[in-house]
Amino acid sequence: MSKPYSYQNPRLSLWQSSVAEVHNSRISVVNRMAAVTSKRMKASNLAAEDDLMAPIHDVRDALAAKRTSLAPPAAPTPISRPISLAAQAETAGEIKDCAKTAAEFLWAEVKGDKQQAAVLSGELKFAVCDATGWAQCVTTYLAYKATGGNQPYRPNLNPVIDLGSKSRLAIIGDWGTGDEVAINLLQQVQTFSPDVLIHLGDVYYAGTQNEQQNNFLSVCRQVLGNIPLFSLCGNHDMYSGGNGYYWLVDQIGQQASYFCLQNPNWQFLAMDTGHNDNDPFTVGTNMTSLVTQNGWSEANWHLQKIQNAGGRRTVLLSHHQLFSPFGSVGQANGKDSAYNTNLAANFQNILGQIVWWFWGHEHTLAIYKPYMGLQRGRCVGASAVPVFKDQQSYTANNSLTPAPNSNPPFPTWNVNAQLGDNGTSYNNCFAIMTLTGASANVDYYQVPILGSATKFSVTDQA
Repeated sequence: MSKPYSYQNPRLSLWQSSVAEVHNSRISVVNRMAAVTSKRMKASNLAAEDDLMAPIHDVRDALAAKRTSLAPPAAPTPISRPISLAAQAETAGEIKDCAKTAAEFLWAEVKGDKQQAAVLSGELKFAVCDATGWAQCVTTYLAYKATGGNQPYRPNLNPVIDLGSKSRLAIIGDWGTGDEVAINLLQQVQTFSPDVLIHLGDVYYAGTQNEQQNNFLSVCRQVLGNIPLFSLCGNHDMYSGGNGYYWLVDQIGQQASYFCLQNPNWQFLAMDTGHNDNDPFTVGTNMTSLVTQNGWSEANWHLQKIQNAGGRRTVLLSHHQLFSPFGSVGQANGKDSAYNTNLAANFQNILGQIVWWFWGHEHTLAIYKPYMGLQRGRCVGASAVPVFKDQQSYTANNSLTPAPNSNPPFPTWNVNAQLGDNGTSYNNCFAIMTLTGASANVDYYQVPILGSATKFSVTDQA
């Protein structure tokens, strides 16, 4: 099975962020020095990016298997580390030793063993591990961890933004990787000259300020120019503590993690489902919810906007899904659920008033048929992150708990809008919504890796 690109675990995502920053920084130094001297710096001392990423895969496998230790159960003794890491020879064995030490460091971090994590971080700062980049990775990781963790939120605001005459909205989700695949997809979006970009959340790997700037803001400005940008709060946006995400919020003038875009005929209500999905120990079972803080309820803010729409038609936006037939949305009463019980409780009485609800989180495209009273649930969560066919398929998981009184019991989807693939990984996707007075139409596009966009032959209008 192919290794996943992203992990729903703050510690592992922070390590990914650290590796990416260290590796890019080292390569940048090498390239800059090459431009001013005939003696090119050697980059061979730096471990390959895949080697520096490798420890997270080991930790993730142990977590998925619910092991009590990092080593597989068959291992007779814990992973042994050399007494000294003073040797300077660049050998595969030394890289392996450093990777094992880094994996044990991350395991201690995930398990909250501060004493062991401190010992292992010290080992990574010696000799060959220092020379090959591991020390810089752990230092960067600890710096990210130190600046995050406060999970900011801005309650009791009323961010209402006038769309004016803007009528063409591009919708992407789980897009913020900053790599060439993401850039290519945004270039395909630009061919439709959108007036507004709405990102359904997740800037990778952990939503640090560096990533929010380089993987989201800079790319958007270079490709799309100065059009209005909006980005919802996803779980990855909170994995570095949220400071990076709120830096972006201020840069783009969004004001908060929830907001309302409106014109005389439409209102788009964006909610924050990422704030309450940041715990590394409950991510596999967590049923995320909207924030209630100091007597203020975000759900009530959205409901009031719907009740006082003044004739406007309502579109809901969230990072997390209301429902899914493909995988668990979270656990209710200890059982995997096909729908989010918390969001359902918030909005079940007004779902008939919602024209569309767009979400991401699942890295797929799904144009759902009516379910739970919602006429048009749409998942647009495959805008950049690579999704391998051996990890995901368009197959319903009938072991999930369905929404009560639903017919059919599980969500169904338009099979004419399933993403194609290259035999290994699925294509990416985006949507273009066009507003025409009180009417609207949504077109959906798939983009092969580094390819051109093609439109699905489906009708989605209201």
